[in-house]
Amino acid sequence: MAIDTGLLLQALYAAASQEPAHVQARQEAEKMLKEWEIQPGLYSLLQDVFLDATCPNDVRWISIIYFKNGIDKYWRKSAPNAITKEEKVQIRAKITRTFEITSTTLAAQNAFAIARIAKYDFPVEWPSLFSDILSVAEAAHSAGKVVLLYQILNVLNQVVKVLSASRFGKSRAALIHAAPTVVRRVGQWYFEYTQLWTNLPRDQQLAINFDASASDDETLARSKIGYLSLKICRRLVAEGYDFAHKAQEACEFYQAATEHFTAFVEQYTSLPTEILRRHIKTLGKFYDDLAERQPTSFLLMPRTFEVIGAYLSVLQTQAAAFHRPEFEEEEFWEKVLLRGLLLFRKCVKMAFGDGMATIKYKTADDRAETKAAVEMLKTQVFTDHCIVQVHDILLWSYLRLKPSDLEKWANEPEEFVHDEMQNSWEYQLRPCTEKVYIDLLINYKELLAPRLMESFWTLKSRQDASDDDILTRDAVYCAFAITSNALFEDVDFDAVFVHMLSPQVMSYGGNVSAMYRVILRRIALIVVNWISVKCGQDTRKYVYEVLARLMDPDYPLNDVVVQLTASSALRSAVDEWDFKLPMFLPYLQMFLMRLIVMIGKAENIETKLALLGVVSVIVEVSEQNITAYADKIVELLPVLWEQAGDEHILKGAILQALTNLIKSTGSESIKFHSLYIPLIGGIVDPKSELHVYLLEDALELWQGTISNTAEATPELLSLVPTLLETLDLATENLRIELQILEGYVALATEFVVREYGAVMFRILTSFIGKLKQEACHAVAHVIEIVIQRLPLQAYINLFADTGLLARILDAIFDRHESTINITRFLTVYARLTLVDPQAVVQFCDLYAQEQQRMNSIPLPPEDSSLSYFGALLDAWLEKVDNMGHPRTRKLTALALDTFLNNPALQQRPEIAQRRAYIVSVRDDVFAELQGEEVSLDVSTSMHSFMTDGYSG
Repeated sequence: MAIDTGLLLQALYAAASQEPAHVQARQEAEKMLKEWEIQPGLYSLLQDVFLDATCPNDVRWISIIYFKNGIDKYWRKSAPNAITKEEKVQIRAKITRTFEITSTTLAAQNAFAIARIAKYDFPVEWPSLFSDILSVAEAAHSAGKVVLLYQILNVLNQVVKVLSASRFGKSRAALIHAAPTVVRRVGQWYFEYTQLWTNLPRDQQLAINFDASASDDETLARSKIGYLSLKICRRLVAEGYDFAHKAQEACEFYQAATEHFTAFVEQYTSLPTEILRRHIKTLGKFYDDLAERQPTSFLLMPRTFEVIGAYLSVLQTQAAAFHRPEFEEEEFWEKVLLRGLLLFRKCVKMAFGDGMATIKYKTADDRAETKAAVEMLKTQVFTDHCIVQVHDILLWSYLRLKPSDLEKWANEPEEFVHDEMQNSWEYQLRPCTEKVYIDLLINYKELLAPRLMESFWTLKSRQDASDDDILTRDAVYCAFAITSNALFEDVDFDAVFVHMLSPQVMSYGGNVSAMYRVILRRIALIVVNWISVKCGQDTRKYVYEVLARLMDPDYPLNDVVVQLTASSALRSAVDEWDFKLPMFLPYLQMFLMRLIVMIGKAENIETKLALLGVVSVIVEVSEQNITAYADKIVELLPVLWEQAGDEHILKGAILQALTNLIKSTGSESIKFHSLYIPLIGGIVDPKSELHVYLLEDALELWQGTISNTAEATPELLSLVPTLLETLDLATENLRIELQILEGYVALATEFVVREYGAVMFRILTSFIGKLKQEACHAVAHVIEIVIQRLPLQAYINLFADTGLLARILDAIFDRHESTINITRFLTVYARLTLVDPQAVVQFCDLYAQEQQRMNSIPLPPEDSSLSYFGALLDAWLEKVDNMGHPRTRKLTALALDTFLNNPALQQRPEIAQRRAYIVSVRDDVFAELQGEEVSLDVSTSMHSFMTDGYSG
């Protein structure tokens, strides 16, 4: 059904109305538009509306928004209710007319919509995309219509942005084919229009406002044309070539852009205009992207080394201003420096092979060319003089804390610590400086390490040093900390810590400057970086003493930042491979008590989370030694839970800490059941709001509780119905849920089977044939426990009524079932055979009758050699060599022996025909296990399985 144009306009007018009296009409119009969105012809009509300059802008705005959203949902051929091919042709035919839209907001949305069409249609359905856009742009340029040219380039920029994101396929190849033409033509406009605005008088350049509309200001339009041309070409040169340095037009653009970059950077100091800022930032992105995508081309482009030199020059000239308040107020130079350091780091990695993985080679000449480019970088840029100069600038200027850092330390200490711990080095200057410094020291260790260590040893360590001296020492200590992986072979850290760093913490006096807390924090960070790299056992006592002192709130300099940093260092000290518990035990109580106090005082969720993580690690490594302090920790958790509110990450950390505590306290944890077991039930319940966020943490806690409990408490047993309900859902957490069930059956076999046996065995029956190895073991283990713990009459009817034994036989006889699973199911029948071998034979006969009744696998009744009992014996005899665990082999041998020695079964044809083979297998197993003590009690392996998994 065709859409009436008048009705569509009426709906758009109503949808665009913001009058309070028209709310109902607006809602009805929106509903109508929603219903029409799958009607053929709608989007072509919407395009007509936003092309109609006589319509109000708000109506055109609604129209273009619906148009753009419809492109997203229905332009793809495979989309349900996709736009027809005929309508797409109509829409594409009108696209060049949309370039004349002068409204900034409408033009922007139109550009987004066209870019989405290009994403789907280029190059198959719209091969002439770039020629169509360029031809209209050429005409606008020739006619001097600068505003129209700006609008067209805005569309082209969005198209290039979308297509550049494609890394493979036809669109990628087509973009590479089109790139030279676009770069050649748009690059010329970049040169032309950039020259125009750079020749403007100073006051006119200062007056250019990029946030204003260019529709009525030709000077602004010309400036924006140059800028848009730069954005288009910088993306195409980086993304639209395999080897941009081999393309003349790309090299010409790069050379001109580099000339502009060096001039703009120099000019900005005296003329800080918005247009210069934008060009410098965009050129920085250009160099960074090219170095990332085409490292060889970046190095071989004309005047590339001037780019590196320009950034190093900025690094040097801005070093003095880096710590001035006005530097941070503007933020511009910080972003330029950050971009320069990122580029410099890429170059270092290119020079030393770390970035070579991204370099493409098509021929041997390409490899030789790359090698030559890298050698040029090393010899022409990375000279010893340059490297030392960069090292010194980074060390003495950019590794230092800024005034704003100290201000945040004082006013927002918890946020300061949190930010410092974040791995956001690509977006912050000082963390990025640390990364670059590490790379320099690793790759120029012989040149730079002696220089760093000389500064480290010769710095004043007086407690009465000036604030500037303290900040300088902090920067050097920072360099020493972050380069531990490079220095550890050359530095005696034990001597450094014991004789130099520890005294600075343990013996400072009352007359020390408040700035000295900067050094205290840094020493804690040195522990973070060095403790797992090189720290002797004897030195760890000094480490614990230092951290204890730094976490002591009675010392005035130990403010929030110092204490939190020390707690982070404590975590590093105990959570590493060379940790020895006996040396830590004398400090255990003190550290725990201080951490608990810190958690109580912390205001931010992130801080509480970090501190709780430290407590959790300490609980885990302390094992049973934590029992004496468990009450204090448990008292803390309900308060934290309430404070967490909707912060599910913190609640997950609380559950993890509680899990570690339960595992460490073992059977003593039973006294806490009433506190947290209802919490487990509330989370595991599928109807609970917390189920989605905390299920895995709650299951881990539940499993830890089961495996560390000696008796089934009422609180624990109350969760069995919830467990069975969860099991029945068969989610991705099935393995751990089965392990929990296994624990319940082991703890309270009679209760579980009596109260929930029918439901439990029905669920287990539904799993058989669909299980992975660990889950299969858990199911078999549960059944074995029942067989071993209870008399036959307590469960045999449940086994039969739920079809459990029959389903196990199905799996044993299933040729597609894994051998490991079959051997596990055979142990169930072996366990049952030891209890009552005749019951096993009778069940096999009943199974045969059922199979014949169902005509599933009919067997001749007169041929008893093909009975299912015989097939079961054959499975045992065939799989015995696949049974790796001695307990399983012994169990199988005893089951076979039981059949041989049972007077009522000795004459069964199935046994008589296989007697010799059965005897041989039985004797071989008994001979193999002679002298070995192999317990058949399933309980002996339960705890190790629940904690480590099944290994049999």
